Amino acid sequence: MPETPFPTTLVLPPKRRTPIQRIGCALALLIWFVVLLTPCFFIVMATQNEIAITLSDVPGHAFRIWLVNEADERGLAIAQPSLISSGDPNAVCLESHIRFALWMGSASPADYCECYQRGSADAAWQFVSTQQGNCGS
Repeated sequence: MPETPFPTTLVLPPKRRTPIQRIGCALALLIWFVVLLTPCFFIVMATQNEIAITLSDVPGHAFRIWLVNEADERGLAIAQPSLISSGDPNAVCLESHIRFALWMGSASPADYCECYQRGSADAAWQFVSTQQGNCGS
């Protein structure tokens, strides 16, 4: 009986991923984590009605997302504050831009300007004034 040679198979080394493929995988992984953490966002909103991230020691300077649960309006509100300084380190104005994402009812965006001052860098901020609209107007 004649011997038959073993079939030869070509073994190729694994392909190296290009940087674009690596970025695509990282982006897909990031999107997947966002999808997985979405229920956590809804649980916090259902139990606490708001999420606030404090940005500085100025009163009210916090990024906030909260539930709007009124008789005619339902949805989310988002407040984005920004500090407006006048050059004096002990006086500052806080400009808040409030936007609404409502699934029932309607509301127009609102802007507020609240000004604070303090006697020294160690003192607590004291409320001075508030106005509707931007701080420059």
